[in-house]
Amino acid sequence: MILSLTNNPEETFNISILNIVYSFRQLWNENGFWTLDISDSDENILVYGVKIVAGAFLLEQYPDIPFDLKNDTEIDPSRNNLNEFIIEVFNKDAN
Repeated sequence: MILSLTNNPEETFNISILNIVYSFRQLWNENGFWTLDISDSDENILVYGVKIVAGAFLLEQYPDIPFDLKNDTEIDPSRNNLNEFIIEVFNKDAN
């Protein structure tokens, strides 16, 4: 599964992962990088402000979240190319 991100400086969207609906918020911040917030269906914040970077598992430090996110490029997304930055969703139990 792939997350479909846009170049909008702030956008919220819902996606079902492992039969649970999560709310994602992408944000271009004043420090010059993209972040993600993730909430569960009850609007409990699970992840706040994780930096979107290339080549790393973004949710590795969150063991209670059953999935992870990763991009295999070598360059972090810029303000105008997040829509081209492919983030794959991985089931942590399958790794």
